[in-house]
Amino acid sequence: MVAPTPAPGSWSVAATVRASRALCETFARHQLARGASRVFLFHDDPEMACDLALPGVTSTICDGGWWRRGRPEALEQRQLHNATRAKGWCGTDWILHCDIDELIWSESPVAEVLASVPPNVGGILVRPVEAVYAAPPDADTIFHTPHFKRFFSPSGRPRAYRDISQRVYGELWEATKYGFWGHILGKSFIRAAAPVGKMPLHGKKPDEIAGLKMRHHDERLVLRHYDTLSPAQWKDKHLRRITGKVLVPQAGKFRARQQQLIAETLAHEGEEGLDRLYLRMAVMPPELLAESLEGGFVRLILPEPHLAASPAMPAAQ
Repeated sequence: MVAPTPAPGSWSVAATVRASRALCETFARHQLARGASRVFLFHDDPEMACDLALPGVTSTICDGGWWRRGRPEALEQRQLHNATRAKGWCGTDWILHCDIDELIWSESPVAEVLASVPPNVGGILVRPVEAVYAAPPDADTIFHTPHFKRFFSPSGRPRAYRDISQRVYGELWEATKYGFWGHILGKSFIRAAAPVGKMPLHGKKPDEIAGLKMRHHDERLVLRHYDTLSPAQWKDKHLRRITGKVLVPQAGKFRARQQQLIAETLAHEGEEGLDRLYLRMAVMPPELLAESLEGGFVRLILPEPHLAASPAMPAAQ
């Protein structure tokens, strides 16, 4: 039996998660509200796994039966494996692989944007923006911020942000990528029919596969990244990495610098030092926030009603 042709612009999302039921539901409901047909949640910790009773959501427990050849030690390898499986299952035109602290956004319907992409495009690399706060968020207000750092200027010259991001972060700037605590690479929508092999973590390489462009950019799509989370979740995420409970060998040199900074702060200043470090990383004083908005380092994206009323995201692995 021949599988039906997916509707142009239809899309799915895949994420490998370690989160409570309420937080998984927040993530799934957001993607569905933005127009996703399917949401695939791969539960990396079987003890925290849940099965959401939401149409279009598929939950997979990544236990010993799932990892038939043994569970890969690196989180990135588990993510790629899971996203590639979801690509084969999705039945949609496109699939996005992202983390649970990353939410897609567009002023236009996402499906409308995807349907308008030229047919010779097999991958769309969605650029990220990173949440910043005017005051420390708690577990219920992470999504309330309308402020997001952005890396790319309208003229395409990232150096324009160098000076202002250095003023914001001071000596901490050396542990960032132009002021980003997360990544600047973005995440990819991949055509489900494209013969790409494994799904990518960020952009698919090489740049062209079977005549399809794999690193196309469409400025209408934005990936909102809530990297610093709430103070408690931020600590949990990084302490799990520092202690080796989660291995992320492909995280890059800036993540390594951040882990070193956090570990040294904890060793020399304790929990209170970590609280102060979080404030410097996540919260902008009013004068710097105003300057960042004026200079284009920070942009406004108002939260949707379903996010403003939702609990915060869990700590990403």
